[in-house]
Amino acid sequence: MRIFLSYASQDSEEAKSIYLALRDQGHEVFFDRADLLAGDEYHNRIRAAIDHAHLFVFLISPDALDAGSYTLTELTIAEKSNRRLLPVMLRETEIARLPAAIKAVTFHRADGNLAASVAAEAHLIAGDVWRKRLKQFAVGLAGIAVLAAGVFYATVGKNKQQYAGKDGAPAVLIRAGSFIMGDDENSPRREIFVNAFYMDKYEVTVGRYAAFLQATGNVKPPEEWDTTNIQTGAELPVVGVDWHDADSYCRWAGKRLPTEAEWERAARGDDERKYPWGSDAPTPELATFGKPYQTPVYKDGVTRVGTHSKGMSPFGIYDLSGNVWEWVSDWYTESFPSDDVRNPRGPDNGKHKVMRGGGWYDPPDRITATKRMYADPAQVDDEVGFRCASNAK
Repeated sequence: MRIFLSYASQDSEEAKSIYLALRDQGHEVFFDRADLLAGDEYHNRIRAAIDHAHLFVFLISPDALDAGSYTLTELTIAEKSNRRLLPVMLRETEIARLPAAIKAVTFHRADGNLAASVAAEAHLIAGDVWRKRLKQFAVGLAGIAVLAAGVFYATVGKNKQQYAGKDGAPAVLIRAGSFIMGDDENSPRREIFVNAFYMDKYEVTVGRYAAFLQATGNVKPPEEWDTTNIQTGAELPVVGVDWHDADSYCRWAGKRLPTEAEWERAARGDDERKYPWGSDAPTPELATFGKPYQTPVYKDGVTRVGTHSKGMSPFGIYDLSGNVWEWVSDWYTESFPSDDVRNPRGPDNGKHKVMRGGGWYDPPDRITATKRMYADPAQVDDEVGFRCASNAK
């Protein structure tokens, strides 16, 4: 969905966090600080961007409603262009001061993390936009149903590469198929078949975990939580979460933890690569690893999710090597039944849960796509986080 983000200059920090959350969800967002180039004719560029947008997001604050604020001009353009409006109450503002266009619709108040809340609302609107478009499409092409069906599956099927759960996190569809799991060092090398599934594109972030804590109210904050700034560190991967809370988060978001086989499938693809990016040795451009153990985790340890585009897996997933170890659903075992080769899920019980991927202070040999670690499910560590998965619809 194409989104225009309107805000007062005094609200630029909050606007930036919303911009990043919407962009990570897969939307095309016009954000003047990123999209207005030197020499652009300002008013014409703004008008064209609003006309091009599906959704006009207006951040409400006293500054945005000042008589001299350009945001009011942007709102007028959006109203004349009949753009869909999402007003977001950023800072408490007198209702009497709100323009008629905003009073005419229900404005959004963030519940918990601002950026995650707005991204979740945009996701719902995007679904409504697509449903209306598809309905119009079906009516317009009722006489040529075969062609309509072909266009539908070509368009919507492609868009299913990006899927967001309740937390608004973008995910990637991993196609069904066989791959070689293990390397005869960390686990036996064997051919495994895995059904299609979705894997989160990024590790669960501080911002998304803050929304989970706010929504549930009965989960204790993770280790190191008091050392991070939720606003400025919203895009960092959360750490210090035990397996039980990671599992609870994924269930709250309408997803689940990936199985160990799914995790390795997402990391290795079809060619038995050693690392998600291939066989080249890790570098700081490819992954976050090898930092001093005593480094403050949220200051100089982990890095913002999505930083290492050259280190992506074959399916376009970030940070499957380095940054944080990731909990998976399986109980740890050293034995693998020879006939358990279709969607293996590990033993039914055990003492330890599996972690994969390596963390920010591990050496190169501990961040490979086959390295396995394990820990008590109640254990917490400043190098351990997680991401979620879900069944393909």
